[in-house]
Order: sequence, then C-alpha cells, then structure tokens
Amino acid sequence: MVSQNLPLNYTSLDLEIEVIKRFRALAPFLPLQCRVWRELNGRDTILYLDWADCPQELGMNEQEWQEIALLLAYSCDYLGLANSLVFRNGEQIVGWMSLEEIA
Repeated sequence: MVSQNLPLNYTSLDLEIEVIKRFRALAPFLPLQCRVWRELNGRDTILYLDWADCPQELGMNEQEWQEIALLLAYSCDYLGLANSLVFRNGEQIVGWMSLEEIA
C-alpha cells in the first residue's frame, strides 16, 4: 500500500510538474512568467516555452538568444524531456530547435 505521506501521487500530472520543476532548476535564468509545457507530436515530444507574459525578455540580440537556447536545449537533453524546443510569444512561434542539432 502506498503511503499518503509521499510527496507525489505518481500520476501523470505529478510527474509532469516534477519534471518541469527539475528543468527550471537547471535553467534558473528562465523567467518564472515563462510558461513551460510538453506535448506529444507523433513519436516526438516537444517542449514549449511561451514568453507572452514576459515579452521584455524577447528583446535579446541573436547571439544572446543562441546562448539561451543552447543552455535550455542542454538542460532538456540532460533530463530527456523532449526532442525539440519551441519558443513562442503567445500564438506566434519565434524559434524552434531540434535537440539533434546539439548532439
């Protein structure tokens, strides 16, 4: 019998919350207002990062974006979260990165 005192109930939602929490711990520079979630797309998993609630962070130059994207990709790859990262600003996709590019 499973103890009621365990921190997780081991449901899919609990595991998703935990894995996103671990991802954020590896990327402490990621604004808390940035929404992060995963979705399945066929056999692939995509990690979405939505910057709609912190658009000021989108004002970085291309070099800064490449560095941020690479750090996020390494964190995602380390945890085995997804095959791709998609950067969004609300409904608009502002960037995409396959984790195969960093291998």
